[in-house]
Amino acid sequence: MNENMDPTFSFPFKPYPIQENFMKQLYFTIENNKLGIFESPTGTGKSLSICCGAIQWLKDNEHRNLEELEKNVEILKLELNRSASSFDWLEEEYEKIKKNHELIALQAKVHKIKERIEKFNEMKIRVTKLNFNVNKNVEFYNNRTDKNKNDFVKENNQEVKKTEEDDDLILEECEVQEYDEEHDSGDDNIENKEDILKIFIGSRTHSQLSQFVGEIKRTVFKDDTRVVTLASRQHYCINAEVAKLKNINLINERCLDLQKSRTKSTAVDSDGRATKKSKTKSCSACPYYNQNNISKLKEKILVDIMDMEDLVKCGKELKACPYYASRAAMDDAEVVLMSHAGVASAGARTGMSLNLNNNILILDEAHGLPTALENANSAPLSERDLSSVKTCLQYYVNKYSSRLSSRNLLLLNQMSFIVGKLLGLIRSTNLNKERQEKSIYMLEDFVVKAEIDHMNFRPIVEFCRKSRLAPKLHSFSMRYSQEALEEEIEKANSNKKSSFKSFLQNIKKDKDIKRNSKQKLEESVANRDDIKEGKDTKSDVQNSQVVLAGGTMEPVSEFLQLLTGSSNQSEKVNVVKCEHVVPKDNVLGICVTKGPSQLNLNFGYENRMSKNLLAEVGHILRNICNLVPGGVVCFLPSYTYEETVYDNLKTTGVLESISRKKTVFREPKSATDVDQVLSKYAKAVQNKQGDFTGALLLSVVGGKLSEGLNFSDDLGRCVIVVGMPYPNIKSPELKEKMKYLDRMIGPNAGHTYYENLCMKAVNQCIGRAVRHINDFACILLLDERYSRPTTISALPSFVQRSLITDSAFGNTIGSVARFFTRQKQKNINESGNKCNK
Repeated sequence: MNENMDPTFSFPFKPYPIQENFMKQLYFTIENNKLGIFESPTGTGKSLSICCGAIQWLKDNEHRNLEELEKNVEILKLELNRSASSFDWLEEEYEKIKKNHELIALQAKVHKIKERIEKFNEMKIRVTKLNFNVNKNVEFYNNRTDKNKNDFVKENNQEVKKTEEDDDLILEECEVQEYDEEHDSGDDNIENKEDILKIFIGSRTHSQLSQFVGEIKRTVFKDDTRVVTLASRQHYCINAEVAKLKNINLINERCLDLQKSRTKSTAVDSDGRATKKSKTKSCSACPYYNQNNISKLKEKILVDIMDMEDLVKCGKELKACPYYASRAAMDDAEVVLMSHAGVASAGARTGMSLNLNNNILILDEAHGLPTALENANSAPLSERDLSSVKTCLQYYVNKYSSRLSSRNLLLLNQMSFIVGKLLGLIRSTNLNKERQEKSIYMLEDFVVKAEIDHMNFRPIVEFCRKSRLAPKLHSFSMRYSQEALEEEIEKANSNKKSSFKSFLQNIKKDKDIKRNSKQKLEESVANRDDIKEGKDTKSDVQNSQVVLAGGTMEPVSEFLQLLTGSSNQSEKVNVVKCEHVVPKDNVLGICVTKGPSQLNLNFGYENRMSKNLLAEVGHILRNICNLVPGGVVCFLPSYTYEETVYDNLKTTGVLESISRKKTVFREPKSATDVDQVLSKYAKAVQNKQGDFTGALLLSVVGGKLSEGLNFSDDLGRCVIVVGMPYPNIKSPELKEKMKYLDRMIGPNAGHTYYENLCMKAVNQCIGRAVRHINDFACILLLDERYSRPTTISALPSFVQRSLITDSAFGNTIGSVARFFTRQKQKNINESGNKCNK
């Protein structure tokens, strides 16, 4: 497409120039198969611009393709109907056959597109009827759900009795193949069932994905665009008996257990091992795993655009699983919404059969992508985790050794050996008290140091994945207490004693038996550990049982998988920057370098706890709260510092003084309390009576309130950022990243990255306040370091254009007072003009 030709965008209202430019650049980035980086300030309608720009291209592309196919079909038909002009009849027949094949292929493509459109229209009719029936019979569905829920509980109880022999915990024999390139091709191996071009939109949180759903509903595309939101079972499971498990690994395992057929042994060999198994239908299937109902819910997802909350509600009404319905709908969807974690993790993409090739990927909040990539390519392991896994593996093998195949026993012993070596490496490092600094190894050095360089990890990783070892160990650790396992091991050991010495031991007093058995168990556990150390081994085992083995086994499997390496690609990049829609006069930014007592403000880690600086913070907050109408949001460097500041405000009486003007709220540490605090804060801001002028909210940089929330209008008339939230420079991971950047890019690249980490967090806080074209707010940056040219250049452009770079607090108060007086007069004038009209 010619970039000089402007596409027409269907926007819910007249777009701002920034939005028109954003959509146009996005449109041509997709059209030309480029990689685009778009910088758009918060509050400029970014989500809506993304939806309108991308979906407009999708619809235009589909229309162009259909027109082009139909045009080519007509051209081929005309060419085939023309009279022959060649003297070579053989060549003429060959060309005719060739064109016939092309014609048939093109007609098949046209038919497929039209058939898809027709099926979608038929689906709309079915969903309309379904919606009528659901609304009419919601109570009937709920009654049936309660009845089936009771039946499900009864079946569960029956199942527990039926599985006394632990058939569900036994590892099935699985074929483990050697690694090859075809097996590890990742996304290349995943193929869509249909060649439907898709737009994948990834964002940091599920609430932000719900925002995209809301924006699509505002557009003209809401009636003919198939949209689905993907999420985990933890978010979508509506089976109360499964969802109550809370832990994602337990929920996944229980869900899969409810679907599979139960197996029972029909023949055993001389050693008691099963030689043949037959499958029987399980009676414990989830009542919501009903394919007929899932199909209905799938169609409803594709026709009625729903966010996660709507999907869960609809799944309960239809008695259909939202998790499997959303995955079933993905094949026919045009827009797929998912979290960054789902995009970044190769395992998650494979599990969802997600194919990004030849499709469009849009990553919102892209600054969070590095964190998602780090999480997807890291597996944290602690001594406690490894100890728990090793102990559980030992008990598991001891209990079921006679029922496991020789191949499975070999792989389990190899896994135990690797875990033991990793545990030994950590313990040897911890024992060296003189060395406080953490050690970092390259991959090759690490496997040598851990003495596992001779191991072939790929068969072990495949075994863990195919046998679902981690969840089975998790279930095993939950089903059996340590005491029960100890008794069984003692019993097994005593049965194997056949010597005269054993006979004499067996006739000793009961007291001696118990004491010796206890000592033997301790020696057994100690001998199994690859590295012995001078501490109570039994105490370690007891502590490790507190940690569920499933949760600790998953990082071990991930760690082994990460030893296989990865690859990356590079593409052409189209960088687009956009200005803010808010006028310059609506934003006042001030770098406050001196406090009310003329003390230089420097909230570096070494200084921030000083009494003088804490006193300055208190005086600043009191003065600002007396001056600023509406809501004031103050961001502090950490939860610890927030608590220190709050205690100081309370002790010095400043909190009481502020409370006469504004209600004071604090950011909760629990995510479940965020909505409640925000609701109370909003109510306090709106209910201005007498001397009360709003509310003050003490928040934390990088916390739950610093990203993804809107403090528009009176909710955020002033944003205060105290100090510069630099990450811990002593972190070994950060040090290695900085060294890598210095080595690969340039001498100062690591330091630039370090500065950007800090300013990214600051800019997220700043962006909470100004959310639309008529909004206004002042931004106060309390630290003399903000006045540095390099720091100023890292601030958002809409703050830089009106920024006062070096201001003592006395001058700051005057500037803030004039700013709000000007805004008040502006509102009066605008109200007067409206009345005159």
